[in-house]
Amino acid sequence: YLPDPKRQALTAIYAFCRRADDIADGDHQETFSGWSDEAFSDFDQYRAGLVERGDYDTLVDGEAGLQRLRQLYGLRMKMSSCFDDEIWLTDPVFMALKAAKQSYDFDRCDLDAVIDGMEDDLYPTNYQTYEDLRGYCYNVASSVGLCLLHLYGYDGKEAEHYADEMGIFLQKVNILRDIQSDLASGRVYLPTAELQSFGICTSDLSSPSLASNPNWQEFMKDYIQRCNAHKEEAIKLLPMIHPESRKSPAIMVSVYSQLIKQAEKLCGNVVSQRLSLTVMQKANVLMSTLGVITVVQED
Repeated sequence: YLPDPKRQALTAIYAFCRRADDIADGDHQETFSGWSDEAFSDFDQYRAGLVERGDYDTLVDGEAGLQRLRQLYGLRMKMSSCFDDEIWLTDPVFMALKAAKQSYDFDRCDLDAVIDGMEDDLYPTNYQTYEDLRGYCYNVASSVGLCLLHLYGYDGKEAEHYADEMGIFLQKVNILRDIQSDLASGRVYLPTAELQSFGICTSDLSSPSLASNPNWQEFMKDYIQRCNAHKEEAIKLLPMIHPESRKSPAIMVSVYSQLIKQAEKLCGNVVSQRLSLTVMQKANVLMSTLGVITVVQED
């Protein structure tokens, strides 16, 4: 639902994000053929800076985690080539990303933030408050949205704020959608201090009786309310986006809105069953969203 040049640029941004995410998950081994050891000479100093920034030092997977961190460090160097007219890589992902940057001039700091978020995933989760969680959501979601904002084209000085809110909304829904797999790998993205304020410990999240726990249900009501508040801000972005680009983000918002409605209908029972839409539900969301967007643009 984007013109070809914009769709190709979006594909390049997605490929970069996918590469970073796969490295962090251990599903991809980045290669640096032809690179000398000197290219990684500042890695130890870089890692020390991460420890100071994040106030943690122990990598989740020990030596394997350290190698992933090193690969993300190299990936950051590869990404920097997209912002240097004198450096060209033969890696097709970065050839495409550089072409996208030249066409739409997104900011390097937003792509750096994506890698920041992947680096955070290599360390134990430690999000105490919603403000802590917001920082993580910004890195892994809002930063991508800000890149796409340059690609979509927009009018209005508030657009960046609404794009930030869009990322927070989408990622908070992702956290509910992926809560089962995250718990299985020992990761908790829900803010622990907020859970405790509702009488929930992180160990309770693995309890078979969690869904029927009134404290959990109250926490989920509060969490869903916060998600909807972010959504109400996020949808203000859509009229600011250039008309030929509105369908893509509008569909995304609609799908995630349906997921949060599903969580609400389940009374917060998102641990024993995964939030998802059937093919028919997705088709209905698609058709209704496209219909609304078409009417708005014609008006």
